[in-house]
Amino acid sequence: MFLASLLVLTPTNMVIDFKQESKDWYALNDGVMGGLSQGAIQYKDDKLLFEGNVSLENNGGFASVRNSWGSYDLSSYNEVTIRYRNKGQSFAMTMENQRQWYRPNFKITLPSSEKWTKKTFKISEFRAHQVGRPLDYYLDKELASTVKRLGFITNDKKASNFSLEIDYIIFQ
Repeated sequence: MFLASLLVLTPTNMVIDFKQESKDWYALNDGVMGGLSQGAIQYKDDKLLFEGNVSLENNGGFASVRNSWGSYDLSSYNEVTIRYRNKGQSFAMTMENQRQWYRPNFKITLPSSEKWTKKTFKISEFRAHQVGRPLDYYLDKELASTVKRLGFITNDKKASNFSLEIDYIIFQ
């Protein structure tokens, strides 16, 4: 299994904790397609902090934070719990099982909250999206066994400043 930040495996859980700085997580913004959005990460108070500005100029519109390519067999987990807070933009958690950017990935929207929030989602609720458009299928056990990268992406396609803090991610 690929290690990201502080990854703790217990008999029933996989925990991604941000108690130490990790080069496994990095910002990837719409500049890869010519956009002008900016976002950067730092580690603050044992949490991942992602801050920046989404710009719609030059066909922009997103900022994201992702971990490095790896291999996650999530098929034995039914839920994921995230403790986070955000402002300025809503975010979605993403799971990718293919390296090509234009291939479908899976995401679920995190409700906006400027206060610390702990939210649990069923892994089967992650919906397939292709280049931002929703598709008519969801992450099943077979696809969950082939996840290669996790991330978070702005979800509003609006110009604004944003911040997202993530305390931990637990698969159970």
